[in-house]
Amino acid sequence: MMNLRDTYASVDPILTTLAQGYMLPETNIANFIAPVVDTPTRAGRTLRFGKEAFAVNDFRRAYGSNIPAVQSRFDSDPYALDQEVVAWELPEEVIENAGEGPAQVDLRAIETRNAMSRLMNAYEVTVANAVAVTGNYEGATATQIGLAYGTWTLFAAAAAGLAAPAPTGPADWAGTTANAITDVLTMKRTVANQIGIRPNSAVIGSAVFDRLLTMESIVDRIQFTTADSIDTDVIARYFGLERGVRVAEGRQLTADGTLEPVFPENAFLLFYSPLSASDSVMPAGGASAATPAFAYTYQLTGTPAVRPEYYIRERRVVRAEITVERSAQVTGLGATGKYGSGFYVADILN
Repeated sequence: MMNLRDTYASVDPILTTLAQGYMLPETNIANFIAPVVDTPTRAGRTLRFGKEAFAVNDFRRAYGSNIPAVQSRFDSDPYALDQEVVAWELPEEVIENAGEGPAQVDLRAIETRNAMSRLMNAYEVTVANAVAVTGNYEGATATQIGLAYGTWTLFAAAAAGLAAPAPTGPADWAGTTANAITDVLTMKRTVANQIGIRPNSAVIGSAVFDRLLTMESIVDRIQFTTADSIDTDVIARYFGLERGVRVAEGRQLTADGTLEPVFPENAFLLFYSPLSASDSVMPAGGASAATPAFAYTYQLTGTPAVRPEYYIRERRVVRAEITVERSAQVTGLGATGKYGSGFYVADILN
């Protein structure tokens, strides 16, 4: 009789390689916001970063004085990976039909890619929900605005209410007089005041992207500097976001059968990540949870993994299961321990 542990530990090497090699679409926001890093355990302590990890320090010392030291810290918050499993099934008749004739189809590869697409679409919702709670971000102080607001109007009111008002555009981004670059520069400066470095990435809702394409201040600014049409690359350069801008185009199917965006259509998120954008479900080269960043996806080493397929006699189908264990963790903290390396406005058009 086969040992249960041996049965559990076995994977299909070919289909697992195919699953781990799945390339994400350009509209993926989950791994853009929270790049994947390996973790060998299903639970542990989250490595979080305060401003001392992001900012530039002075390590010069006088002879005989104390030696400056750097120290990472494991925050008191534990993490536990969520297990996500999806199975694909193929009736034996479909397999037989696909293998006949000159146009033979590798259904196992097709279904593995399809299942990976479903897993990643579901994870989009998980990451979007993790970063879209305004109360989790650093709040306002007497000298600077907070890092999250429900609307542009609240953001502008907070900026105007400071003893030394922070500059904002004259209207929300739906207005004809909107000046997005002024708002973005204030947001970037506010994040830099928290962690010592400016954001280099942004995720925007689909309605925000549509508005930026026709925003009068942007069109007037770039028409004399480039012949390119406005796209995410142009917007990224205009806002000074070296890592880029992603538009959240994903939709989720709700219980009543309607489609809703995975990321609020009117939302705008700025954040800092040191890693280049990756379209892989596996960790990028050099990815490490010890590098300060806004967020990471802690993913169990060796996953996603595909268990060997098996035959269900009663239904005459072949079945295989894909498992991935991961958890989205916001790791860049501000002065009071809340999210400090990003700026979020839930509805920037109002």
